[in-house]
Amino acid sequence: MRLTLGAYLDHFAWSQAQLAREADCSTTVVSRVLNGETISRRNAEKIVAAIDRKLKLQGVRDRITVESIEGLRIADYQRSKHKGQKE
Repeated sequence: MRLTLGAYLDHFAWSQAQLAREADCSTTVVSRVLNGETISRRNAEKIVAAIDRKLKLQGVRDRITVESIEGLRIADYQRSKHKGQKE
């Protein structure tokens, strides 16, 4: 199942605030996803976990992943191997 975050909100009859509570993140993070903006992997995983829990309560057996949410953009942070090293 590959849906947008908005489709999941509609499916569960959740508001942005309710998803934020369920995912333990801010409503700003949820809003950013809905607007197609980038979020951290950690917040993306929190959102996915909240959706997955709700789906399990509805009897859905398949697990979802961050790739399961269409349009979810995750920041790709790259860190230098040595602090202060210029690339």
